[in-house]
Amino acid sequence: MQKNYYQILRIKNDASPEQIAQAYQRALDRVAQSGVEDPDTLALLKDAHETLSDPRNRAAYDQSLSAPPEPPPRLRAVTAPTGEISTDDDEAGLDRREAGDRRKWGGVVIAAGAALLTVFAGLMFYGKSTPPPVPAPAARNVANTSTIPVSADPLAPAEASAAPQANSVSSAPRTGDQVFAEVSPSIVRIAVLDESNNPVGGGSGVVTGRATVITNCHVALRGPVIEVRAGKDSFPATIALADELYDLCQLTVSGGFNAPAVDIGNMQYVRTGQKVFAVGAPQGLDLTISEGIVSSLRETSLGKILQTTAPISPGSSGGGLFNISGQLIGITTFQHRSGQNLNFAVPADWIADMTPRGGPGPGLQ
Repeated sequence: MQKNYYQILRIKNDASPEQIAQAYQRALDRVAQSGVEDPDTLALLKDAHETLSDPRNRAAYDQSLSAPPEPPPRLRAVTAPTGEISTDDDEAGLDRREAGDRRKWGGVVIAAGAALLTVFAGLMFYGKSTPPPVPAPAARNVANTSTIPVSADPLAPAEASAAPQANSVSSAPRTGDQVFAEVSPSIVRIAVLDESNNPVGGGSGVVTGRATVITNCHVALRGPVIEVRAGKDSFPATIALADELYDLCQLTVSGGFNAPAVDIGNMQYVRTGQKVFAVGAPQGLDLTISEGIVSSLRETSLGKILQTTAPISPGSSGGGLFNISGQLIGITTFQHRSGQNLNFAVPADWIADMTPRGGPGPGLQ
C-alpha cells in the first residue's frame, strides 16, 4: 500500500506549517542517524516537504487525495456525410457518382481533421484547468525504499518550534534550547501521596502517548495516590502497567490531560560519545535541562543501559534522556553518588517490551 505525503512525514492532514517543517527535520535526522544514504528516500522527503509547505501546492495535492483526477475528454464518433450516388449507367451518371465519391471522401478528411483538433484542444484545456499533484512520489512504494527508523509513536508529537529547511542528508545538530523547546511540553513532574494526601515521594515523567506517562516504578509505587503535574496544573493518575524488573511504570492520566507525546528513538543508533540532554524535575525543580554525553553503554543482565555525564539528582528519576534530534533514547533511573557524573538511564526501547512483573530493577553487573 502506497503512502501519501502526510504518512511519509508522520503528520496529520491538518498539520500546521510549523509541524510540517519540524516533521521534515526529524525525518532528515533519522536518515542521518541511520548511517545509510538513500537518495530515493531523501528525494521523497524533499518532495513531500516542498509540496505541503506551499499552500497552493498543498491545496491541489489535498484535492487529488479526496477525488480521482478528471478523466480526459472522450472522442466523439464522427459520421462522414453521405455522397450523392446515382444509379444511372450513362456517362453523366458516372460523373455524378465520381463527384459524389469525391465529396464523400472530402467530408471524411475534413471530419477527421476536426476530430483531431477537438481532441487536441480538449487535452490542452484539461492540462491547463486541472493542475496535477506532484506525480512521482505518489506512485512510489515507500516500504520498498525507505531506511528511516520507525518511531514507536505512530501519531508523532504535536511539536513546538519550526526547524529550518534542509536539502542534504546531514542536518545541523540542534542546540540545547531547540531540543528543550521541542520536548519540554512532554515532560511532567510526578507527585506521590499517601491516603491523607501527604507527599511521600516524587520524580519525573515523560509523555509517550495519549494520556500516557512513563516513569520509574521506584517513584510511582511509593504511595497509593499519584498526581501528574504540568506547570500549575495537576491531574490524577493511575498505574496501568508496572514492570519492576525494568523499573518502568506506565501511568494513565485523566482530568483532561492532553500533553503531546515525545518521539521515541532507537537504541541501535546510540553511540558512546554522542551528545545528550536530560530533562526532568531534579529536587522538584520541574523542566530542568542538563547536557552531557553518552559516556558508555553498560551491559547488564537485562541488556545494555546508558551511562551519561548529563547531571541528574533525586527527582530526576523517570525523566527523559534525549539525543540531538529531540528523540527520547532513555529514562533516567539511578546514579552512583560516590563518583562524579556517573548517571544511568534505561533504554527507551524497553517501553515497548514492558510486561507486568516484579524484580529488583536494572543494575550494573
